[in-house]
Amino acid sequence: MTGLERNADVVHMATYAPLFAHVEGWQWRPDLIWFNNLESFRTVSWHVQQLFGQYRGENTLRVTMDGNNVTGAEGQDGLFSSAVRDGGKVYVKVVNTSDAPRNITISLRGLKKKEIYKAVKEIRLSSDELYKDNSIEEPALFEPEEILFKGEGQNFNAELPAYCFSIFVLEK
Repeated sequence: MTGLERNADVVHMATYAPLFAHVEGWQWRPDLIWFNNLESFRTVSWHVQQLFGQYRGENTLRVTMDGNNVTGAEGQDGLFSSAVRDGGKVYVKVVNTSDAPRNITISLRGLKKKEIYKAVKEIRLSSDELYKDNSIEEPALFEPEEILFKGEGQNFNAELPAYCFSIFVLEK
């Protein structure tokens, strides 16, 4: 999803399939919503899709590490990222696909010297295992949570746990 957002100038629409799967009759695992005859649950992937839709912006911003886009490339420690601006707010989305926590610094470059942003919140979706997901037995095992994220200025430090997706909300 970070790649879709980062390339929003050429990617105008995206879709997700398959959407639904019955727990007793399925062909693969990337479905967003699972159900049996009485219950249903949303997967982690559903939450990620929902968060990207909720925290979308009007303009994409460039996110770099050592001058390169953050695409999980070699030397980027399993990190993927994109960022958007929506009026006076900036949403920085970061995925840590590695099995180790990562310390990151979000630096807003290209701003006027007097432009100051405040860290408002972090929305995090994380797991202790890569392929662990919600289930009929535990339908709310993984849900987005708001994490305290404070700071003011043009640079913000954060720690990403292993296997997590975070959205950092900054505003003027």
